[in-house]
This record gives sequence, structure tokens and C-alpha cells, in this order.
Amino acid sequence: MPDMNTVTVTELRWAKLVYPPVGDDTTTWVPCTTADGRPAALALDDQERVALGSRLLHRTQQDTVVLDEFFKAERLYFRAGVTFRCDGLARHPHTTEQTAFGFEHHGSPQAPWAPTIRRQRSWQKGWQDITCPEHGYTCTPFAPAADCGAHR
Repeated sequence: MPDMNTVTVTELRWAKLVYPPVGDDTTTWVPCTTADGRPAALALDDQERVALGSRLLHRTQQDTVVLDEFFKAERLYFRAGVTFRCDGLARHPHTTEQTAFGFEHHGSPQAPWAPTIRRQRSWQKGWQDITCPEHGYTCTPFAPAADCGAHR
């Protein structure tokens, strides 16, 4: 009979893949390898997957962002010379991480808008909501509507 007071730890390295539940199976599989290179996997039920997903966001005691806070659709944000226009939100199908979709603009008024996504880690870097109170998120400091009182 094994000694119940002895714990054996097997080091697993994540293979950067996640296989979500398929069909009636509610198990999420996380492929890994052992320290000596053998294949292994972590099996997670729905509750474990959500809990682990939050942990993988690397939150620390110093983070000031609350889990419920995130970008909001139809809002305009600014940080370090980048303007982000959030057009929608969705949860990633494999990780359930909340994701914001929209367009970003870098620097000068002549710079083009480019499609982009933002994740929880990006939110934690301190974006400022600059949505125009008069015209909503379609009014930007670089748009023709910049003549509105909110951007003078």
C-alpha cells in the first residue's frame, strides 16, 4: 500500500494548446509534456476551466483592475498615444477570456485606423475612457467632429 503522507509532484509544461469540450463530453483538455519530454494532459471540467482561466491572467495583489471591469462596447479609450475604439466584446471559445474587438489609431491624425483585439492584460495597463459625451465613440480627437466642445 502506498504511503499516504508522501506526495509526488510531476512537473508539467503547457504545450500552448487547449482543446475545448466536444459533443456530450464536458472535459477541456490541456496538452502538456513532462520534464523528460513525455506527453501528458490536464483534464478540466467547466468550473475548473473558468477558475484556471482567471488564474492564467497573472493577476497580482498590486493589480487594481477588478475582474468585472473591462472595455465596454461603443466606447473610446486612450493610452500611451494609442486610441482604441471598442466595437464589441466576446469570450474566447477555448479559454473563455473576455476579448474586445475594434479599431486602433496610433499617433498623428494622418495615421490609419487598423482592426485589433484587446484582452484582459491590455485592460490592466490603464486605458482612459475618452468617449465623447456629445457624440459617443464615433467622435474622436482626429475625426471631423473634433470641433465639438468635448475635444477643444
